[in-house]
This record gives sequence, structure tokens and C-alpha cells, in this order.
Amino acid sequence: MVAPSKPAPEARLVPPADWSTFNRGDAVWVHEDGWGYDTGIVDEVAGEHRMLWIVLEQSGRRLICGNDPLEVWAA
Repeated sequence: MVAPSKPAPEARLVPPADWSTFNRGDAVWVHEDGWGYDTGIVDEVAGEHRMLWIVLEQSGRRLICGNDPLEVWAA
């Protein structure tokens, strides 16, 4: 399966300071330089620490931290 090239037009970039607005089950796109985009589902939110567990379609469950060099987009 090929990862999507970019989020849907209605998607919005969510900065780490706002990750606490996500809920378990929310659909997201994650962009990382050198890898591209991957779609996923939020599995767990630790808002005060700006961390997300996301189950990514291409690479499985991954912990994402607010200082990681990537972007998270909401569907």
C-alpha cells in the first residue's frame, strides 16, 4: 500500500500545543521529512506532555512527541 501524498484539502495542521484536542479514534495524517505522509488513527493522547500514540497505516503504532520534527494534520 502506498502512503497518501498529502492530507485532504479540508485537513488542518495541528500544532503540538493543540494536540490535547484530539480524541481516541480521530483520523490524522503525519508528515515527516524523508518519509512523506502516512495516515493513522489517534490511539492515546497525553495533552499536557504534548504526546500522541498514533496507529499509522504504513508503520504501526508510534509515539509522537511535540518536539519531533514532523507535522500532524487533522482530518
